[in-house]
Amino acid sequence: MRIQSSHHHEARGLDAYFSPPEAVVSLLRIEAAHLPAVIWEPAAGDGAIVRPLQAAGYKVFASDIASYGLKGCTTGVNYLKAPLPPGVQGIVTNPPYRLASAFAEKASREVPYLALLLRTNFLESTSRLPFFRKHEPARIWISSRRLPMMHRYGWEGPRAPSNTCFAWFVWDSRASQKRVLDWFDWKDHTDEAASLSEPSLPGLSAVAAC
Repeated sequence: MRIQSSHHHEARGLDAYFSPPEAVVSLLRIEAAHLPAVIWEPAAGDGAIVRPLQAAGYKVFASDIASYGLKGCTTGVNYLKAPLPPGVQGIVTNPPYRLASAFAEKASREVPYLALLLRTNFLESTSRLPFFRKHEPARIWISSRRLPMMHRYGWEGPRAPSNTCFAWFVWDSRASQKRVLDWFDWKDHTDEAASLSEPSLPGLSAVAAC
């Protein structure tokens, strides 16, 4: 989840920065041949990832450590301590950035498919190098156009323009080729993203993760 460098940890709280629909709809297109049928979103927030996935026909287990009003989402669930829901084949989420490495490490042990929306600078850091060498990403999809700004939940201050590069990091045990780098332009899917941005879409309630 997006963090601005000017925000101190105390101000950021649970790092609730919800994904723009443009990123999620793009994932549905660029990963259409690979997304599994049953997915867990363990940092579901207000449903920014859950709703588009469900609208596309995927079964989604939604959970979060806090409640942000998403119908059917199981709250009070700390992903790093939670068991895998039955039948889940993949995890798709925008994790709190300071916990992204822990999310990736846990998920890589649990499921054959993992897609994380992260800053591109997640590629850096000597502390993550052993993980990347042990768990090579199958595909990294860089957003060639900066994604719309992700503001902190409850933020009522000025709306600054986006200034951070993001990418979808995908781990896929079924992929014969690893470390494939490619790009996407979310504006290719703008109209579809707009149709999925409303939180009250009919018939789109999350399946509780329990």
